[in-house]
Amino acid sequence: MDEARFRTGAIGAPGTLPFSGVSTFQAPPSAPESPVVEEKEVISSTGPTGNESKPAKSESPAPYPWILNPTIDMLFSCGGAFWIIYLGLSLTGMQANFTSTPAAGWFFFVSIVGLHLFGDSHQPATLMRVYGSKITRDALGVPVAIVGVISLFAGLSTLLIPATTVFFIKLILAWGFQHQLAQSYGIALVYCYKRKFYLSKVEKNIMFAMVQATIVFLCVRMLSIKDFGMLTINAYDVQFWAILPEWTFTVSLIALQVSVLAFAGMVVNKYVREKKLFPLPAMATILTLTLMPLIAGDKFSIIWYMFSQWFFHSSQYLVITSAFYFKEKGLPENVPLNEIGRMLWTRESAKYFGLIFGVGFCTAYLLPNFMFDQGVATKGVCFASIWVLINFQHFVTDAFIWKLRDPQIQKLLVS
Repeated sequence: MDEARFRTGAIGAPGTLPFSGVSTFQAPPSAPESPVVEEKEVISSTGPTGNESKPAKSESPAPYPWILNPTIDMLFSCGGAFWIIYLGLSLTGMQANFTSTPAAGWFFFVSIVGLHLFGDSHQPATLMRVYGSKITRDALGVPVAIVGVISLFAGLSTLLIPATTVFFIKLILAWGFQHQLAQSYGIALVYCYKRKFYLSKVEKNIMFAMVQATIVFLCVRMLSIKDFGMLTINAYDVQFWAILPEWTFTVSLIALQVSVLAFAGMVVNKYVREKKLFPLPAMATILTLTLMPLIAGDKFSIIWYMFSQWFFHSSQYLVITSAFYFKEKGLPENVPLNEIGRMLWTRESAKYFGLIFGVGFCTAYLLPNFMFDQGVATKGVCFASIWVLINFQHFVTDAFIWKLRDPQIQKLLVS
């Protein structure tokens, strides 16, 4: 199987000048820390819990309800592009390769485009988010550099010590589940707060429990069911580790189903009690990666590793980080906040995306190919080592970013 089929990656990139526009977001009183702190939960401090009052009314306009604009958000942040592709795959036999049908070849081509356009780009966007922003650089510059050194050792171990190769691949695969679900949870909360739709502490915990149940289900299934624990990634055949008994899969599936029902009940109850509908963008964002494993069946590897990673997770990351970059850099006087999507067609945007695409493509694709050509190792091991290095750095750095409590950063996220 071609290495492009299972290259995975996880998700901004602020500039160096403070946001010049008038902030429209008023942060409610900070919520107390919940007992379980999750990497995206930092956003929860911008909304009230069940023990808090709602923010006082203000004469200032409401926050812009979208991140870039409705079309781009629904397609590339909330899962629209992914579900369109999923529908097409469902109608053509769920195949994506160059050897069976023309439709399968077309979908394989789409996957490769998504891999390089979104997947390769979103990882260096994380480092741009740290070192391109003075606020973030001052807070995280040194820790992220240390993480980079640790990531380098992880990549070298994957490359040079065969006994650790599969371990690090399995670690990144399992960690990737958490990373992607956590990102969706955080961005769903952003959409809620942009619409001044506040969840009580209990309601937030119900949604968070569904995310956690999905993560546990995916990890347990990978370590208990052979069909979901073996795959070829970057031309490297990953072995199945039967660490858990099969009954744990059944238990985790039931827990996930119960959590989805609890979330649905919470949404209905909130509407009945408060006459407030859960925002559609937030609903689509939080449910895409929760429902997908339940409906993908034995095609999970194709759906998750070839399409949802690029056309949901990676593109979602680029949407929110590019918006953060534009706002912190400062929007031109003729571009109001509710037209921030226009910034995508500017020279500033071309420079930003050109840089992260170039760095990502060179690092994730050209470098391992060069290593293979020089006889460093097999192609599979060369790609696996760079993949481990990049994702280790990306996962830890992104967790650091989401945990930042700086008020200016939170205003830029929600404005």
